[in-house]
Amino acid sequence: MDIMTPEEVAKVLKVTPETIRKWLRKGELTGADTPAGWRVTPADIDAWMEKHRRPTKVDAEPH
Repeated sequence: MDIMTPEEVAKVLKVTPETIRKWLRKGELTGADTPAGWRVTPADIDAWMEKHRRPTKVDAEPH
């Protein structure tokens, strides 16, 4: 299992580490608040991406 720090997650999502920590504190991004600091898994990032994904025009059209 790949476990990432806020700095590593920030590089993946192309935001600042401070933004990642804010999202973690607010519960917008899930992670583990360990004694060594926040840790995030790829599944946490995938869940965040899915929650914020907007439907494409093709997805939004009725079938």
